[in-house]
Amino acid sequence: MRHLALLLVAVAVAVAATTFLATPPAAEAAGGGNVRKCGGGKIFLKADEMRVFALHNRERRERNLRALCVHPALERAARAHSKDMIRRDYFSHNTKGRNESSCQRVRRFGYRYSRCAENIAWGSGPKGEPDSIMRMWMGSNGHRANILDGKLREVGIGTYSGTFNGTRDATMYTADFGTRR
Repeated sequence: MRHLALLLVAVAVAVAATTFLATPPAAEAAGGGNVRKCGGGKIFLKADEMRVFALHNRERRERNLRALCVHPALERAARAHSKDMIRRDYFSHNTKGRNESSCQRVRRFGYRYSRCAENIAWGSGPKGEPDSIMRMWMGSNGHRANILDGKLREVGIGTYSGTFNGTRDATMYTADFGTRR
C-alpha cells in the first residue's frame, strides 16, 4: 500500500512538472523567441519585434550588407518609446514633454554611439502588421536609408499595442539603430 501511495505521488508530481514545463510563457506562445544579441548570447523579442528584425536583416542580406544584431540598450529604448507614444497618445521622434531626440533617448538608456538613427511607425489591423510596417518603411527614402545604412550595425526594435489617436488595437513600432563608439 505504501508503494502504491508513493507511486501515485510520483505520477502526480511528474504530471504537474510536465504541464508546467510544457506550457510556454505567453510571449513565446504568441510566437516570440530569442535572437542574436550584439556581443554574443541571445535576447528575447516579442513576435512582432522578431518579425521586423528578420525583415530588416532580409533587406540587408539581399544587398550584401552585414546583418544587424540586437543591442539590449537599444531594445530597451525602442520598447520604452513605443510604449510612451501609445500611453501618452503622441507620434514623434522626440520624447513628449522632454523635447529629447531619439539619439539623446538611446544615450539615456546607456547606449554610447558614434552613429544613431530611428524609424517609427504605427498601424492597426493589416496596416499594423510587421510586413506592412516594413513595406511602408522601405517605400520611404529616409526610413529605407536607415535600414540599409551599412555603417549602422546594431538595432533595438520595440512594439507596444493599445489605443492610439482613438484607434483601438493600434501597434506602435520603434526601430533604434546605432553604431557604438
